[in-house]
Amino acid sequence: MERLATGLQKLADGFDGRVGIGVRSRAGAVTIRSGERFSLQSVMKLIVVATVMDAVDRRGRKLGETVLVRREDLSLNVQPIADLVGKSGYRTTIGDLIARAVNDSDSAATDILFARVGGASGIAAFLKHAQVADRVRVDRDERHLQTEIAGLTWRPEYVDATLLEKAKEAVPPAKRDAAYETYRKDGRDTATPDGMAAFLFALAAGQLLSSASTRHLLGVMRQTRTGTDRIRAGMAKGWTLGNKTGTSGSHRGLTVATNDVGILTTPNGRRIAVAVFVADSRRSEKERAALIAEVARAVIADYEQ
Repeated sequence: MERLATGLQKLADGFDGRVGIGVRSRAGAVTIRSGERFSLQSVMKLIVVATVMDAVDRRGRKLGETVLVRREDLSLNVQPIADLVGKSGYRTTIGDLIARAVNDSDSAATDILFARVGGASGIAAFLKHAQVADRVRVDRDERHLQTEIAGLTWRPEYVDATLLEKAKEAVPPAKRDAAYETYRKDGRDTATPDGMAAFLFALAAGQLLSSASTRHLLGVMRQTRTGTDRIRAGMAKGWTLGNKTGTSGSHRGLTVATNDVGILTTPNGRRIAVAVFVADSRRSEKERAALIAEVARAVIADYEQ
């Protein structure tokens, strides 16, 4: 692991901003900026979903449980499910919302699930059970996190994207700057690279959920459609990946979060947890994604040598 640690440190040191990396396998662990906190952004959706699966295991929730999604249940930004919600709502299931939250990074699906598990307190209880509560935290749903970053407080009418954009445009520049700076320094909705890698490895090892729920969630993660230019771009033949990405908006050229976390499976079935966080960077989106892909290549190359 020493050779891998040296290579990952070199990648991180050569890049603009802060780069946090966590890698964990049966062979050991490597972390870069191990104890520093990084904004999760949509990586939080994986944690919300894992909490739901825990509720399936221990609290009698059912994946087939019916959910009526109404217009007032919608969130903001990425939410493909909004196109399906008519005047009478859209009837679906917990299982479908799980898939949408992970595969499409659907914010509405996530916020509905967030509420169903008891919000931040329910998630905190699960993270305590996972023994990472001191290193991983989810404090807000997407509605509240994203509006606060923009200097706003969530209001029900913001489910209308046009009204939300008008509200954002009306925020004075100084207030918007202050809100973004507060977000940069906020310990809420963050994780350390070490904590995130530990969470992923425990999930892959079946230590967090029942065997059935573990198989289901890992299967969902393998269908992720976002961030194909990140970890997935660094994959080698015969390897598979289940992952979740997260990305913040940029403000005055600065991007607080470009993330990808996942579980790599080797051709012989071994599992390696990888978490990459690129923070406070002024590099282009393409360059940030390319760095994450390079981390994946380094991890795979180290294993294959």
